[in-house]
Amino acid sequence: MIRNIILSIFLVTLFTGCDDFLDYTEHSFYDDPETIFSTYNRTRQFLADIYSTLPSDYDYDGIKKDEANQAMRSAATDEAEYVKQNHDVQKFTNGQWSAFNALDNNWSKYYTGIRSVNLFLDQIDGRTFDDYKYNEDYEEEQERYDKFQYEARFLRAFFYFELAKRYGDIPMPEGVVNDVDAINNIQRSSFEDVIDYIVSECDAISEELPVTWSNQVFVETGRVTRGAVYALKARALLYAASPLHNTSGDVTKWEAAATAANAFLINPDFAYGFDAQYYNSSDMAKGSFNNRTSAELIFERREENSNAFEKANFPMGFEGANGNATCPSQNLVDAYQTTDGYDVILNNGVWSAPGSSVFDPANPYENRDPRLKQTIIVNGSTWKSTTVETFKDGANGLPLADATPTGYYLKKYVREDITIAGSNTNTKEHAWVIFRLSEVYLNLAEALNEAYGPTGAPAGFAMDATTALNMVRTRAAVALPAVSGLSQAELRAAIIRERQVELAFEDHRFWDVRRWRLFDSSNPDNVTEDIYGIDITNNGGALSYSKKLVDDRLWDEKMYLYPIPYNETTINTNLGQNPGW
Repeated sequence: MIRNIILSIFLVTLFTGCDDFLDYTEHSFYDDPETIFSTYNRTRQFLADIYSTLPSDYDYDGIKKDEANQAMRSAATDEAEYVKQNHDVQKFTNGQWSAFNALDNNWSKYYTGIRSVNLFLDQIDGRTFDDYKYNEDYEEEQERYDKFQYEARFLRAFFYFELAKRYGDIPMPEGVVNDVDAINNIQRSSFEDVIDYIVSECDAISEELPVTWSNQVFVETGRVTRGAVYALKARALLYAASPLHNTSGDVTKWEAAATAANAFLINPDFAYGFDAQYYNSSDMAKGSFNNRTSAELIFERREENSNAFEKANFPMGFEGANGNATCPSQNLVDAYQTTDGYDVILNNGVWSAPGSSVFDPANPYENRDPRLKQTIIVNGSTWKSTTVETFKDGANGLPLADATPTGYYLKKYVREDITIAGSNTNTKEHAWVIFRLSEVYLNLAEALNEAYGPTGAPAGFAMDATTALNMVRTRAAVALPAVSGLSQAELRAAIIRERQVELAFEDHRFWDVRRWRLFDSSNPDNVTEDIYGIDITNNGGALSYSKKLVDDRLWDEKMYLYPIPYNETTINTNLGQNPGW
């Protein structure tokens, strides 16, 4: 398996001050590792390439990087529908998914990353680069070098988590395995053992990494921090406690998840804070999440300067838009409450929000949770100084070819300051959020509620579950009313909704509905497989609305986990296959 080990241009921005990368292949590294690990720069470049394995969901599998493959995995959830019906992302929900036709097939990608980490750790152990001892910057370089092992171990743990959340039980090769027979006969480790390993690695390396790289003698951004390690531990334990993996309902797993999230939030060294830029800023031109200097951001993947995502997701009708949009669903829009905290309902063409004193049925997108309009372009939104028209025969609506089938376009992550047509076409950087502060609060809320109920918390905890939820919900940028007096089941439903609206299009919903088993009809919080949109008719300026079925999707119990790619099961017959596949 030959893979270009050196980064594409975007990774020049991963670390400030890096030299240009040389053109090596994985094959040359493994044949002659001394060549690459004999200098600081090449060693650093090898580590930088491992960073390139980190995921993003600007395209559904993290592999395709062209303008025609910009579907997000969100289009395989109730968050959205992808415009093109023949795209692979549709196979998640139309019955054309199988071990022979594996989707989001990153098995090889993540195991390549893990193998690279194992080789990296094996090769850097004990090196002192004596040839460089008389260089002026030797001590600085060696200090930076000494941190490499901990960054690499984090990345390996993260890759194992990405594999485990897809496939459940997975192989965990130890060290560098050059024996083909040995690697092709390795057994799968249990999901629980994988999580235990991730947690042990996080515990071992967290204090070895800086809280921030901005105060180091070598200022480099985009690298693993202590906060990222804490956040990974909290997420991994939350998944392990969730119904999909915690079939016995072991409360101690929820307690462990709560403890891990709390450890992040009470750490006095962390200076993370909520950022009004995300949801309530007058300057949203970068897209609400392309702010890599935000105090809320814990860890991100840097993407190259590009405009492919914008060409795909600008509303059709704008010059340069190519009609490859991931279009938010009415299912998601319905989850955004009014500013005074009531549900909005569209029934038989009539909008209502029973109990609300601020909702106006004639303007159904006004006086709503501000995250609605910072996540979704609705009819009447302003984009590039132009009013968007998604009503029938509107400038951006059907029957225009490749117009949104749902009546909505995506705003989150889309950079309005990019020009995709004309003589001033430009490209800009994107930053895919991997961890941010809101998730940690919501992780704490969920785990505490399951372990101790809505208002219980052990000594040493910063807050109870209800307070943790309200930290996200009532912050200045959102300013929704606090919830109170909810039962455990009611708070669980409120947390599920809050994750849905707060973390929309951040590649959480796809995994949340699985780990919660929300497709089970017996689950009181179960969700529909059907995806809805809205038809809007303009009658001389008066708008009428009707909810419509956009996609009648298929679901099967086996889809809670991915199938192991068939070719992998033929190479290693000890892998077996996940149930139902």
